[in-house]
Order: sequence, then structure tokens, then C-alpha cells
Amino acid sequence: MSRTQPPASGAVLNALAILESFDEQHVSQSLSEISRRLNIAKASAYRNLGALERYGYIVRNPVDHTYSLGPKVLELSQRFLQHNPLVTVARPILEEAAAAIGETAHLGVLDGCDVVYIETAESSQRVRALVKRGDRIAAHVVASGKAILAYSDNAPIEAVLDAGLAAKTSRSLTSRETFLAELAMTRERGFAFAIGEWVEDVVAVAAPVFSHLDQVVGAIGIAAPRSRLDAADLMDIGLKIQEYAAIASSKLGSTHNKTFSYEAKQRDL
Repeated sequence: MSRTQPPASGAVLNALAILESFDEQHVSQSLSEISRRLNIAKASAYRNLGALERYGYIVRNPVDHTYSLGPKVLELSQRFLQHNPLVTVARPILEEAAAAIGETAHLGVLDGCDVVYIETAESSQRVRALVKRGDRIAAHVVASGKAILAYSDNAPIEAVLDAGLAAKTSRSLTSRETFLAELAMTRERGFAFAIGEWVEDVVAVAAPVFSHLDQVVGAIGIAAPRSRLDAADLMDIGLKIQEYAAIASSKLGSTHNKTFSYEAKQRDL
């Protein structure tokens, strides 16, 4: 007999929508703004905000009566970072990669059609690519997204394609055929590139990380100013990143040991 998940209650969905509505453009919001933006009745939004405030997920400014995220959200994120096996394994590897390569290192995971960076290690360079923990970026324009999708089942790839390959820069891949060819090349090479596809002057290299079930669970990569790295640099860094990702995979119990094409590694970017 098949079992289906019970539907979530409207109150729970509203509360989650309210929490997710706080972003860089909406750090604080009034009750009216939340009600209007989320299309939630003001009375319902008020009840949801009251419950979230009671448990510390939302705080209310006593002066202007606007709402913002509370300390409980940070507490939850810290629990995730401290006890997530992927983060625990990757953290020292990212620090080593950032120190050895001299560029910002990051760990990304796929969430829907986006990549979310769940851990980073900053470059010591004064001019560096800024990748913040918690950043969410469309998967098709970043190296981590390509690295993960290249080793994923068809479902997440089709989801990204169905959502539309929106251009972020003039170099973004917006054609289904071109993007699928890029994923095929990534599988052949063993790591992915993104050259000015998210931000014009940022380049990135990433390689997949596999679980004990040999399923892709994330990607380790670096991001750097485009002006600092040429094609040869990126290829060398790709080989190093692939090694770091392999170490992380091994620590997670993966036996994934694909032999990548030497010719693919040497092919011009």
C-alpha cells in the first residue's frame, strides 16, 4: 500500500513563507508589507508573526513596529553547520584549498534549481570573489551547479531546464543543447567551469562530492576575479579542486573513482 505525505497546514505554510520573505531587499518588514507581498490576510499574517515572535524566530521593533528575523534562526543554522556531515568533512578541506590556491573556496549543494553555498573559506587576497555562506544562485550559471547536475539523475536536470536558463550575463548558457553539452563535457573532464556566467568578472571551478552511496551530494569549488586567472590557470586549479573533492568524497565513504579523460582536461576552455 502506497503512502503519501499528509498535506501541510495553511498556518505552517504561511509561517514558512514569512520566514523566507526576509532577504537582502527586505531585512525588516511591516505587517502590511508582509500581508501584501505574500498575499496572506492581515489577520492570519499577524497570528503567524505572533507565534514566530513568541519562539524567537521573529523580532518586532518596538519603535516602528516592523519585523525582522530573530536569533532562533541563527541557532538553527549553527546546528545545521555543526552537525551536517558534509560540512564537517568539507570545512578543513576548504580551508586548505583556499590557502593552497589563494582564492575563495566554497561548498555548494543543489536546492531545487539553485545552488546554496553552505560553507566557505575566504581568500587572503585583497581583491577576491565574494561568496557568502547562505548565498543562493541559479545552478546553471555557476560551476558548482554544473558539477552537481553533471552527475545527477535526469529529474534535477530537467527541472533546471524547465525553469528556463535565464541569462545573468552575456556569457550565461541559455540554450538547452549548449547546456547539456556543457554537462557532458563536465562529466568527461571531471570538473566544471563558469567563466563570467554569473558575474562578468568572476570565474569559478568546481568538482562533485559523492556520498557513501556514490551519489552526488554537493560540489567543492573556488571563485576568483576573472582578470587573475587564464585558461591554463583554470585547468591546473580544476585538477587540484578535483583532488580536494575526491578527498571529501572518500571521507564520506564514497568509492567513486572515475577515470577522467586526459584529452578532456587538456582541451581549450
